[in-house]
Amino acid sequence: MEALGYISLIAVIAAFIFLHLTLKKIVKNESATSLSRQDLIKIFSAIGGAALFAFLAMLGLILAKGWNLRGGEYAMALIGSFVFILGLSSLYAAFGLNFYKPTLGANILKIVRLVMYIAIPVIIIFLALATEGIADYLTYPLVNRISLTEGFVDPFNRTAQFAVAFYGILIVSGAVIVYFVSDHFFFKKFKRHGILDSTFYVAFPAGLVGARLWYCYVLEFDRYANDFLAVLQVWDGGLAIMGGAILGIIAGVTFMLVRRKYVNIRWAMDVIVPAILIAQAIGRWGNFFNIEVHGLEVAASSWSFLPSIISNNMAFSSTDGPAAAGNIYVPLFLIESISNLAGYFLITYGVGKGLRKWLSLGDLSMAYLIWYGATRAIMEPLRSADFEYGQSWISSFILIGVGVLGIVAFHVYDFVRKKKNLEPRTYETV
Repeated sequence: MEALGYISLIAVIAAFIFLHLTLKKIVKNESATSLSRQDLIKIFSAIGGAALFAFLAMLGLILAKGWNLRGGEYAMALIGSFVFILGLSSLYAAFGLNFYKPTLGANILKIVRLVMYIAIPVIIIFLALATEGIADYLTYPLVNRISLTEGFVDPFNRTAQFAVAFYGILIVSGAVIVYFVSDHFFFKKFKRHGILDSTFYVAFPAGLVGARLWYCYVLEFDRYANDFLAVLQVWDGGLAIMGGAILGIIAGVTFMLVRRKYVNIRWAMDVIVPAILIAQAIGRWGNFFNIEVHGLEVAASSWSFLPSIISNNMAFSSTDGPAAAGNIYVPLFLIESISNLAGYFLITYGVGKGLRKWLSLGDLSMAYLIWYGATRAIMEPLRSADFEYGQSWISSFILIGVGVLGIVAFHVYDFVRKKKNLEPRTYETV
């Protein structure tokens, strides 16, 4: 039965590869304004196949582990895994067609966008349902990295070498999603994809360096001050999202100023910088797997609405060990993840569209600094003492201040231009 699980998992990956190749072929046919019957058969076959194999993979896992699930748990695990992958593959297909095949007819694109929007809550709901079915049979704390020598390892295993942390995978995934979201806005304006490729290759590594340097020389300065080379020991962990965002933004803006002079940098900042909140929302789930950056112990009953897999894992701490019976650590990662996602949509669509006629270019990027600074200012004092950093709390207010001053500066600059009868910098004239 273990073989069934592995074979089915490989088949899920193969189905996604087939879906990707099918979409790539459709996108390359620039003259086509509709989807052929053959295209639809391939897309639906890939989506349905991925979902079916996910169902079999979950069944193989349950049987291989010998878990004695009850009827309702079986239903949640199997149906949840089936619909989760169905939604995920549908989202992938809809995303690709919507953003990379704009020549499709209006009615087709309308259906594609509807599928894309519906798929997002479906993915979240049925992933939670799938994990709920097997949550009581998993071992906690959950594994948080894959070692080339020891396989899956948990946060308390300090000896595993050559390990790939889920935190790193999530950070990379978040950065890739930000790239595609930003690339879509650039495509809408410049009618071609790929403008941000080089910027991404510069900004993302710079962000990783910034995250490491901030952790080592701002948050943990006493630990690293006398051993500069210790900063290179990345396998010991230690990244700070704030440092990554700051250096990544600086590197990306600088590169665009030098190599993409035809792009209005203030407009580009308004497109890219708020999207970083998406990456931060995804990255915070790395704290969940590392059982870190949490709050104080509270009664688990006060968070009874959480999926069991989250509440069970939050009964552990990487520094404080297991919580008392019936208690969990406050999942600050979840609060901040939700706050970051809400911030992106509020800034990009609420402020960006609702208040557009009052905005100056650059306001949305500064709103990111204000939102993230305010989030960190609120979250930091709620952390357990092991994860409190006074420097981050102070930096939060600095970010808010820079954001406010930036907005004022942009509006003053545009006001002066208007007085001089120069073309204003707005979303209509960019």
